[in-house]
Amino acid sequence: MVVLRRLVLLAGLLAAAPQSPQPPRTGMIAGQVVDASGAPVAEAIVRVTLTGAALTRDAAPPPGGRVMADGEGRFFVADLPAGDYYLEATKEGYARGTFAQRRPYGPDRYFTLGEGERRTDARLTMWKFAVIAGTVVDEAGEPAIGVGVRAVPSSIIGGRQAFGNLELISELVPAAVTDDRGMFRLTQLVPGTYVVVVPYTQTTLPAPLAGTVAQDVALRNDLFFGGITEVMPLGNPRMQQSGDAVLLTPTRVLVPPRLPDGRLQSYRTTYYPSATTASAATPITVASGDERTDLTIAMRPVPAVRISGRLVLPDGSAPPPTTIRLAGEGATGIVNRGLVSGSGPPVAGFDAATALSGTDGRFTLLDVPAGEYVLTHADPFLSRAIRLGRQAYWISQRVTVGTTDVTDLTVTMRPALRVEGRLEFNGSPNAPAASPMLARGGVTTFEAPFADMGPIGQFAAEGLGGTPPAFATVAGGGRYIMRPVETGGWFVQSITADGRDITDRAFDLESDMTSIVVSYTDRPSKIAGTVKDARGGVSAMVVAFPQDPARWTGYGSNPRLLRSVVSTPAGAYVIPHLPPGAYYLAAIDDASDDWRDPKRLELLARDAAQITVTTGTPVSRDLTLRTK
Repeated sequence: MVVLRRLVLLAGLLAAAPQSPQPPRTGMIAGQVVDASGAPVAEAIVRVTLTGAALTRDAAPPPGGRVMADGEGRFFVADLPAGDYYLEATKEGYARGTFAQRRPYGPDRYFTLGEGERRTDARLTMWKFAVIAGTVVDEAGEPAIGVGVRAVPSSIIGGRQAFGNLELISELVPAAVTDDRGMFRLTQLVPGTYVVVVPYTQTTLPAPLAGTVAQDVALRNDLFFGGITEVMPLGNPRMQQSGDAVLLTPTRVLVPPRLPDGRLQSYRTTYYPSATTASAATPITVASGDERTDLTIAMRPVPAVRISGRLVLPDGSAPPPTTIRLAGEGATGIVNRGLVSGSGPPVAGFDAATALSGTDGRFTLLDVPAGEYVLTHADPFLSRAIRLGRQAYWISQRVTVGTTDVTDLTVTMRPALRVEGRLEFNGSPNAPAASPMLARGGVTTFEAPFADMGPIGQFAAEGLGGTPPAFATVAGGGRYIMRPVETGGWFVQSITADGRDITDRAFDLESDMTSIVVSYTDRPSKIAGTVKDARGGVSAMVVAFPQDPARWTGYGSNPRLLRSVVSTPAGAYVIPHLPPGAYYLAAIDDASDDWRDPKRLELLARDAAQITVTTGTPVSRDLTLRTK
């Protein structure tokens, strides 16, 4: 009864509270959905969403905010208040399109509607998915049945060509499995350039554990976070026992027959048409709606050997069962997504082999081709071990494989390195309060400066709170760039470790790093202006990059020194903040997504504007749109 009276009282207070007047709903948005060729897209679903400050004062969704376009792709939404709107079109078989978008998954623009305005120029472009199809055959020219095939997009990451997708958009990494004819069909491909690959990674498990892993939840979790997401029960055709080890083959691929002298053979990760690295593959470029169906990928077995050894802790004892991976040339240049803590297991399939050690620390890797490899811990989530109450260890050991078995390999596991630091706020008298995220210590990502720098890749530190706010994590050794979050009007001013400046610079993590100081400022260095062409203000992409060419590479996936923003339809642009330094500034067609390629930057620098940025000092610079 008391709760009921409180609810009645609360309802009365809410009813009596003054209500802010709702803005008039007198506007209209009309337009058309088209494909990349300009042809109308019939029956696309258009979503109209109010954004920003206007959404705060008018929490109710716009009437008819989700409509279907007619047979000519035309649509309209009426009874709208003034404000900025996000317009999005979706349809099965197409990549989504937004207002004024020039390329798939390119930058979005808001559609501005004035009070009582009736606009009819909302044009949304969609891209019909392309298809890449073909056949996978074995060494005898026979269909390879049940093998996985992927299309991996080509991109520029850290100033180098890389293969993969950092945006975590599943449509960009489609996969298929060959049928009984060895044929595959990769759909939902957005326009772009891809390498097509048959990943081939075999997993070796100790025979005593292979029979019990299905019932051991903790062990299954360890395998999952080590990229081994599927384990068959013994007796399955994919599980083949060889002495005290069990080989799990990928999909339904059988192990090639032995050579006449009894030696083992194995397939490699193979890129179209028969390359062993992504950079040596023949790239496939597809436009909107293209269908490329003539690919043949030839799998060829090569002699293979057995690697066996033992994992040992620093005191010489055996660790609990541990997942390991052997990374070779097949994984070179491949973006290994999912390495940031909390985002899931890493992408498996590009390593030469993975394995699980036994309770005595001993491990076996069956059917490994000759080559140069790095043996690492397969589970990059070292902080996960800490959360589970375990000691965290890391591994990184080079292994050379020739024509004979590698036996008695001793691999010492090293204690994880501690990474700790604190935040400092150097604010003006009217500085904003630190956001809840920064007050807890922020989110700090450490990533390799290049996508192909090896198996460590990326990790994240967690905020701990406190005064001053602190963060901490554990990690394996490697070369990294530090990326603290910037939010709530605060921007990174400097990062030091033991007094050494590591702001936007790669550094080697070789021992505990516990004195990191991240300094924030509320005095942004804003860059603003207008882009024009011969007819006046025009929409474009404005890019900023350092004048020092040495800083065009090795910056990781999300650089602060290389920035891009999209101008308004009238040409106005704002870069909220650039770290102090000397920059080039240029306006280019925003249909381009490769502007960070050092070759493109060299061309842009020839006639780009030059600016010098200092802390807290705004820069105003008008630009002319480049036509090439």
